[in-house]
Amino acid sequence: MSAAIGVSVLASADFTEYERLVLSNETGLLYASISYRRFLELILEESEPLYLMAHDGTRMLGALPAFIRRNRAHGNVLNSLPFYGSPGGVIVSPQAPDKEEVKRALMQAFHSLALRERAAVSTIISNPLEGDHEFYELNTQYTLRDERIGQVTRLPPHAGDDDRLRYALMEIFHQKTRNSIRKAEKSDMVISHSGSLEAIRRLAEIHRLNIAALGGLAKPLSVFLSIRDAFEYDRDYRVYVAEKDGQVVASLLIFFYNRTAEYYVPAVLEAYRSYQPMSLLVFEAMQEAAKRGSLYWNWGGTWKTQRGVYHFKSRFGATDRPYYYYIRERDNSLRRLKREAILSEYPYAYVLPFEVLEA
Repeated sequence: MSAAIGVSVLASADFTEYERLVLSNETGLLYASISYRRFLELILEESEPLYLMAHDGTRMLGALPAFIRRNRAHGNVLNSLPFYGSPGGVIVSPQAPDKEEVKRALMQAFHSLALRERAAVSTIISNPLEGDHEFYELNTQYTLRDERIGQVTRLPPHAGDDDRLRYALMEIFHQKTRNSIRKAEKSDMVISHSGSLEAIRRLAEIHRLNIAALGGLAKPLSVFLSIRDAFEYDRDYRVYVAEKDGQVVASLLIFFYNRTAEYYVPAVLEAYRSYQPMSLLVFEAMQEAAKRGSLYWNWGGTWKTQRGVYHFKSRFGATDRPYYYYIRERDNSLRRLKREAILSEYPYAYVLPFEVLEA
């Protein structure tokens, strides 16, 4: 008979064991890491990390990372995880005797945590690499469900031959993507990477211009500076830079963690899009990811309405990995808030799909 599974809130003394747990899974993502937790702590106000740990008394069997966003006026919100739809959910040790039992114990603990913290809404965002939708469908007790199209490119192995790696990548790309890369190479584009303050500031500025042109809300400079504080350059992330005629015309922030490279923030000056600098930046970063042993290039979530973005990613050999936001409302008071109030009162937290708001 297996020992009873206990669930408690992760303590700092268990961070090392927790990190080993995440890394023991090929599909363990950056978002579950301790470094990402530190990053979220730097940027999330009035929020507290409440990472659940499942154990049998002697060893960690699983975990579920979460943050609670407190708001006395309108109610608390529990996310696994917050910040632009960061995937969370259950993580189970490959050595766990009964993986389903561990997952159910963590999910029940998450529901209990939401009740204890008086969360008006709780949300779990599933991991696009795992595809365990059936478990979440049966156990999240969701009242609403939101969806994103995850896109992932499976990277070819690197056997020490750089030319063969370049060829293997080109083989999985669409002809239009291969042409875009060659166009950028022929346009005297200089590609490098830099961990300097200037590079991160330039990335933030071009990102701001791109998002403003779309009418969206850009990540502020403080978020980019917090990345420098929470992560180690060239171990955890790189800022790739494309220069033409001595000017930075595009930047790309990539994270490397476990077996996955994360396409995190792309930014291109509008006047230089025709030179295809982003295609070349992605190509260079993919080669580096494969050399580091990454199996997956995670493009992140795409809305169904973003057809241009979807096709750009798919032409790099990406396949669809849909993932879901499992949302449980315990009361409907937050539906009476306007979109602007949600964004103001709960910055970086996921609350509700805007289309269900009544205001």
